[in-house]
Amino acid sequence: MTTEEGGKTFHTERRFPDRGGPNWVGPLVSYREVELLRKFLTPSSKLMSRKRGGTDTQEQKALKASVKHARFLALIPYRGGM
Repeated sequence: MTTEEGGKTFHTERRFPDRGGPNWVGPLVSYREVELLRKFLTPSSKLMSRKRGGTDTQEQKALKASVKHARFLALIPYRGGM
């Protein structure tokens, strides 16, 4: 959902609403969730922007770390087609 104030659009809902609450244990996104990580990569294996992916700052940082970890373990490619 978005709200507009003065011509600016703000994203008000979290991308992963069921994760990261007070009772949540573990990272927001794990490097083992390869299919989820691939949804946030472009065809050239670049990480999507926050605006395009619909994530907030905390979620984007978790995605970035998880993608780096998954790439190091060769679960997803550094570049190229999928």
